[in-house]
Amino acid sequence: MATKKQTAQDAYAQHRKDITSLMLWLELELEKHRINAKGQPGNWSFPGDLELTRKQLIEALASLSHSEPNEIEDLLSECR
Repeated sequence: MATKKQTAQDAYAQHRKDITSLMLWLELELEKHRINAKGQPGNWSFPGDLELTRKQLIEALASLSHSEPNEIEDLLSECR
């Protein structure tokens, strides 16, 4: 049986689909995290978790958009 060689377009489509799934999964985990944090308002590990996740998302966005992380930080500040 012949195996179809993967094309760049095939790989792109699969990665894009995976990223969409991961973003939905992240939203679910954020909601669970919010509920857990609400039950422990004095626990600083919850904001720490989000600080790390925020940093990682900024790095991912900077990579994808060919921007610098500080540019994204500036845009976030403007949105507040």
